[in-house]
Amino acid sequence: MRSVLPRRPALVAALLGLTLTTAACGADSTAGGSSRGAMTVLVTQEARSLDPIVASLSQITGGTQAAAVFDVLLWIDPKTGRAMPQLAESATAAEGGRVWTMRLRPDLRFSDGTPLDAEAVKFNWERHADPANKSLQARVVAGIGISVADSRTVRVTLPAPNAHFDKVIAHNLAFIGSPTAIRADPKGFGAKPVGAGPYRLESWVRDQQMVFKRNPKYWQVGSRPPLKELILKPVVDQSQRLAMLNADQAQVLTTAQAKLMGDARKAGLPVVTEGKSGGFMTLFNTARPPFDDPRARRAFALIMDPAARTKVVTDDAGKPLSTFLRPGSDFVASDAPLPANNRVEAQRLLDALAAEGKPLNFTYSTYNSPGSHVTAEYWLAQIATMRNIGMRTEFLEGTQYLQKVQIQRQFDAGEFVLSFDDPEPVLYNFLHSKGQDNHMQWKNPAVDGALERARATTDPEVRRAAYAEVQRALAQDVPMFAYEQAFTAAIRAKNVKVVDLTVFEDGLIMFDRLGLA
Repeated sequence: MRSVLPRRPALVAALLGLTLTTAACGADSTAGGSSRGAMTVLVTQEARSLDPIVASLSQITGGTQAAAVFDVLLWIDPKTGRAMPQLAESATAAEGGRVWTMRLRPDLRFSDGTPLDAEAVKFNWERHADPANKSLQARVVAGIGISVADSRTVRVTLPAPNAHFDKVIAHNLAFIGSPTAIRADPKGFGAKPVGAGPYRLESWVRDQQMVFKRNPKYWQVGSRPPLKELILKPVVDQSQRLAMLNADQAQVLTTAQAKLMGDARKAGLPVVTEGKSGGFMTLFNTARPPFDDPRARRAFALIMDPAARTKVVTDDAGKPLSTFLRPGSDFVASDAPLPANNRVEAQRLLDALAAEGKPLNFTYSTYNSPGSHVTAEYWLAQIATMRNIGMRTEFLEGTQYLQKVQIQRQFDAGEFVLSFDDPEPVLYNFLHSKGQDNHMQWKNPAVDGALERARATTDPEVRRAAYAEVQRALAQDVPMFAYEQAFTAAIRAKNVKVVDLTVFEDGLIMFDRLGLA
């Protein structure tokens, strides 16, 4: 048996996560020493919806905004890779990881006053499973049995053993909405969400800002949240985000963009970073031409030089990838290097494809942002010197990209970023043939088996061997071209003292503790 143990809340920010506390300025303290005014945080882009069937734990899919409203049941500590308690106080495995029991904290309430109890969790998770809702988490809950043991206890029976289901809860099923509010207005809930998080949504002017007020029914009321008001502003342009921090128009931002991190350091802004496995990559749709042919995928990868791109696109602030798992990871396989730049071999592959009547022509889909434009232009410049290859670019707004690439999977090649601390559950979701995030539609039975073995055990040696097999298959079959190491950076304005800035996943913030001093 294995469990997530409860912790004393006062120790959380001091011990865990990516935490930043620096410099000083005055702040409103009219509500007491722990209640300090308002803060503006810049988010990567506008949220499509804050309904948990749409919003997920990612900056790209509204995770930052949703975390303020819902909080999380569990969260994955980036320093240890372990699932840690938040609204849930424990999660325990039995029967070899086939049965899990999650225990909620006592007296949890949504901001509408209704209880966040085991029935509420069951309602939310079963809502993901309903095909009519088209939830992003539908595959995660497929085949699982959910029962209520008592008001605070949820029991889950899995179709196959998973010794890491607590991390699945933390990564995929952490947001719980008020069943009363959802039943009252299921279509409107994403715009008027009701959660049990530290803040409640006061107003939302799309593409401008969300304003949140402190939730008086939050379970840590009296000590947290420390802010009276939280403002989240979506700003896509990286240089504009930095300018707003410099002008004290915002206090905090998180980013995975290396150039922004480098520019912030040059400007003298406080920056704290956390290295991640995975990284920036080009996904190949392996289910249709031209990238159903592994030679086409390998040719693209061999044309490109990640180190040269890093110099041009990030001003050398980024780190080129040589292995898919970051150096220092317990699971990195040094004998599985990613394909290295070899334009001679790339041209040989392109010529062979052309000789078979299959010259490599494709559309590259990416975000309509300055950084994505620069990367696409770099790829075009490299391809221009090669024969028998042609690339068109397609720049999409965030919601359009999500629909076309990640939901409909109607693309040839597309920009993507994947970041994780522990391989579970991200690698299973991303690489297993039945994984919900396998946008490449890659099918490799040996990889499926390795991923299943890795998630069925906590034995580090078994996991290490399984993930080494996965990494070797990635290097051989090239379902994606990964070129820049993932990381998360927290950046703040110079003239404020931000306390307990704890960042997890790909840059989400633990809003229950974020404050000003």
